[in-house]
Amino acid sequence: MFLRNYWYAAGFPEELGREFLARTFLNENVVMFRKEDGTPVALEDRCAHRRVPLSLGRLIGDTLECGYHGLQYDCLGKCTRIPGQERIPPKVAVRAYPMAEKHHFLWIWMGDTEKADEYLIPDYSILDRPGLRVSNIQFHMDAHVQLIIDNLLDLSHLTYVHGTTTGSPEISEVADVKTVRKGDAVQVLRWMENVPPAPAFQEFGGYTSNIDSWQVCEFRPPTYVRVSYGSAPAGRGIPDGDWYEDQGDWGFYVYHGLTPETEKRAHHYRYVAFKSGMGDAETIEEFRFQCDQIITEDSVLFPRQQVWIDRDPAETTVWDINSRVEIVHDGGLTVARQIVDNLLTKQQNGNRVNGRKSTKKGKRKSKKPARARAAAS
Repeated sequence: MFLRNYWYAAGFPEELGREFLARTFLNENVVMFRKEDGTPVALEDRCAHRRVPLSLGRLIGDTLECGYHGLQYDCLGKCTRIPGQERIPPKVAVRAYPMAEKHHFLWIWMGDTEKADEYLIPDYSILDRPGLRVSNIQFHMDAHVQLIIDNLLDLSHLTYVHGTTTGSPEISEVADVKTVRKGDAVQVLRWMENVPPAPAFQEFGGYTSNIDSWQVCEFRPPTYVRVSYGSAPAGRGIPDGDWYEDQGDWGFYVYHGLTPETEKRAHHYRYVAFKSGMGDAETIEEFRFQCDQIITEDSVLFPRQQVWIDRDPAETTVWDINSRVEIVHDGGLTVARQIVDNLLTKQQNGNRVNGRKSTKKGKRKSKKPARARAAAS
């Protein structure tokens, strides 16, 4: 079970052209391509006739032809031709998914088509800001998307997983941490004063003595996460106002597009945005390399977590990972799970009211909470 009426990251714009790009989102197989005018299109990746993936077919202009029996579909998913017969049954069609291209991401709407509004795309507009450079990378991991969200909302792991780049002992040992919920969003604020700079802050921020440092991690449903790092020479203090925008003397932004593929696999699209004047071309390339190194180090952990969760004899799920201890750094990820759990419950209740989900007469309803009933987002 997943949250449906949201935009999800489907990839990067440069990936999509006239060749088919087949991916799975929320357990649904999708084929994507661009029309001749460049407009992105997403259709259900199965022919209505024999379930053969349409991505095995070909494009004829803006018409998709099945590679098995030649049925043709327009960009709205309607069948326009069946070889050998004139009459096309009016209900022969495949699902068409709304798509958008905004803030350096491709977005796909997985819910009710009539509710798709581009205004609901997350505000990642900093990626479009003049004077900032961006660098991206993507992973497709054998792990539930929630494990990635947990990781991004608890930066205490930087000390142990990313000690050669952004991590330092102070991040987990002495940082002040505050969790703030605003409606269906949660921010984790972390700050340290008069601490030694982490290796990346020395190398790229140019610090040779102690610094004041702050980080903001923000989650919004269903899977939007953005992070901001800021710093200044020790003694200046943590800034007043919007920490996310105020990065002091040196910092950078990280934007994550996370999309469930299945209950045990996820897509991860990530951008880092930083000031163009960071240094020469060699310095910028090294910074990009280290940012990619960080996410690569993280990506090793999630599949192993998933395997161990699956092997737990207590039949644990990602929502209830049978943790034996709750630590001070768990605040943000706990609130994020509560937000998603509440929205899942509302979605379930709405589906029942609309007649999309029913319980057979005489069958007892589950007494388990929504997160236990739904092992996925």
